[in-house]
Amino acid sequence: MKLNSNSILGFLNGIEGWADPDAKESTPRPGLKVITIKKGNWTYMDQYAGGEPFQGLEIVWLKKVPVWSMSYRGFWNEGSDYKIMLKFVKKALQKPPKNAPWRGPKRFTIKDIPDWGYTNKWQGTIKEFNGLEKILFRGKVKGWTVYQGGIVNKKHINL
Repeated sequence: MKLNSNSILGFLNGIEGWADPDAKESTPRPGLKVITIKKGNWTYMDQYAGGEPFQGLEIVWLKKVPVWSMSYRGFWNEGSDYKIMLKFVKKALQKPPKNAPWRGPKRFTIKDIPDWGYTNKWQGTIKEFNGLEKILFRGKVKGWTVYQGGIVNKKHINL
């Protein structure tokens, strides 16, 4: 099996994971949540633990071979507006850039959830990347996520 990084990028552009309104979570172990999405020969899995802070790992397989992965860790300030913040973050993560679909856009705001903002700074490509996203309320940081990832099992991929 030989594929290129554009194949993985194309698959990821159709995945919203935790932010997908139809995402189904399972809990195979106490405190661990898992979302699995299958499309043809592709499988995406997001597994995460904790609340605040949280830690997670996303993996993409083609057939039975893992070909891409991303780990992340973050904290979203719990408070009276926590549910509004979660709704806002999900909307931001539903708008990933086509060339970097692993988190949300560089900047995001929406009128129906005023005062909230989202920023995402990353470097690299689908092959290898890292970044930091921030959730802001009236310009003050209410949460953040650091992440890193890229291609795994390079022998199966034409780079």
